[in-house]
Amino acid sequence: MMNSTLRLLLTICFMISVWENVMAEPNPNDVFREYLYTNTGGDAGGALRVGGKKGVSYPDRGSDFDYINQWVSFPHPLDLEQATRAEVVVEKILSHNGTHGLAIQWNDSDWIDLPAPKQIPEPRRDYYHHTCISAEVDLANLVADDAAGRSGDAVNQFRLRVSPDQDWGWPQHLIYGVHLRIYYEPANKEHVTGRILTPTADSVVGLEVPLAVEILDRQRHVERVDYVGLYDGVNWEGDGIHRRWHYFFYHGQLTHHLGTSTVFPYRCSWDTSWVPDQSEPISLAARIVDDTGLITMTDAVSGVQLHRDGISVELCRPEQVPTNWVTRNQAYEESVTIKGNLTRATAARLAWSSWSPGYMNGITVNGVKVLDHEGPRYRYYAHSVDLPDVSILRSGKNTIGTGKTPLYDGKMVHGMEVNWPGIQLLVRYRTAKRSLDH
Repeated sequence: MMNSTLRLLLTICFMISVWENVMAEPNPNDVFREYLYTNTGGDAGGALRVGGKKGVSYPDRGSDFDYINQWVSFPHPLDLEQATRAEVVVEKILSHNGTHGLAIQWNDSDWIDLPAPKQIPEPRRDYYHHTCISAEVDLANLVADDAAGRSGDAVNQFRLRVSPDQDWGWPQHLIYGVHLRIYYEPANKEHVTGRILTPTADSVVGLEVPLAVEILDRQRHVERVDYVGLYDGVNWEGDGIHRRWHYFFYHGQLTHHLGTSTVFPYRCSWDTSWVPDQSEPISLAARIVDDTGLITMTDAVSGVQLHRDGISVELCRPEQVPTNWVTRNQAYEESVTIKGNLTRATAARLAWSSWSPGYMNGITVNGVKVLDHEGPRYRYYAHSVDLPDVSILRSGKNTIGTGKTPLYDGKMVHGMEVNWPGIQLLVRYRTAKRSLDH
């Protein structure tokens, strides 16, 4: 009895630390709204540029304004009734290496620092990354939607800045989204309630995992249910943390999560065929969104074990990732270490995020080209590239490289930026089928 109680307490403490330390993410049973802003009409893939080339005049940013952007009207009226706290989530691309000092101001607030994730090595300003950064916003600096009788008007505004200190005179970040989360006291805010039906706590799941919730409050209409999981997997979130609650925002849209359903009874399936083997149990939770945009996080279901008969997947994490990895400069290489038995390997996949991959000049594994190019120019892209032949892999150390982008019509072009944590390798193996009883 004592051992099981202690194990439960340790599990709860671990889950709380993960929820709180990976990002300022919602916790189980939180009730909140997400107000999403993206500059869809902006260039560079629909971005808001912060910074600018020294000595060049811009109408709304750059050195003429001490690298403080002009105010942006936040387009959403805010529901602050029974609000307990607020946080901002900023979708940031490093863009120009050496840029740092990103901060945001809401209305009359002090400047709020938005540092790069601490898991990125120093100097963080020299590793390309696309990540979401969260920070607390004082509720006193936000205005409710009905303030001064201006219901429906944009009464809140924000502005961003970067430091003018950058090595080659052009500090710049690209911002793909600025989102506000407003949290409420659940007991004082009418909200939808629910729980995860499948999988259940301490259950065993396989290649296809059915995901289902039970909506306990039928008085409110549910618009969608998003499922998220805590497990060891590919890091799409740009912070290099592989065991985490996996989901990400791109232009305000939830992505890289387990699945979404918009149709009653809000069920979907999680394909685990490329999920790495797990050394720790998996936890799952659901974001239940009603038709007013109010979101409820369910309790987390924990202790879920992954067992795929005859299949094993190894995640090989990037090592020796270069700084300033943009392919217009030169050819680059990183390394990964394979520990599995390659005589049993059946497939392999590269996974990474980049910016402007339309200018890449090939991806190589151990000197063998496995991809010529893919993806757009001047925008973000998430790559999942299957290797044509697993025989090019080696036990132990392997190199993954990118070629130097050539001149186009005699001119240098942008090249592909490879985002932190680098190019990740997944290897799938066949294993002997075994009974769950052994």
